[in-house]
Amino acid sequence: MLNDYLNLQFDVKGKTFSGFCMRIHDDFHLTYAVILEDCHSFCIWLDEKTSKWYSSKFTNLDQSVLDQIIGKLDVTEEANMLSVS
Repeated sequence: MLNDYLNLQFDVKGKTFSGFCMRIHDDFHLTYAVILEDCHSFCIWLDEKTSKWYSSKFTNLDQSVLDQIIGKLDVTEEANMLSVS
């Protein structure tokens, strides 16, 4: 599992995004609060039944930005699972 906090910094289409995400402990999904500079805040979660990521209803970001965040979470999750084994 993610150590509850992950710094983010990446470029998409020539724009730099930075911020962090923090794991929210809930009983239903693997859920993260994401805070990006310029006041973007939203939640994303993994529906483990469908293995599909979802974001909050009013997330107003390009899909490629969400894909970058989800990709970083996936890589971190995999690394943490390997270290636990």
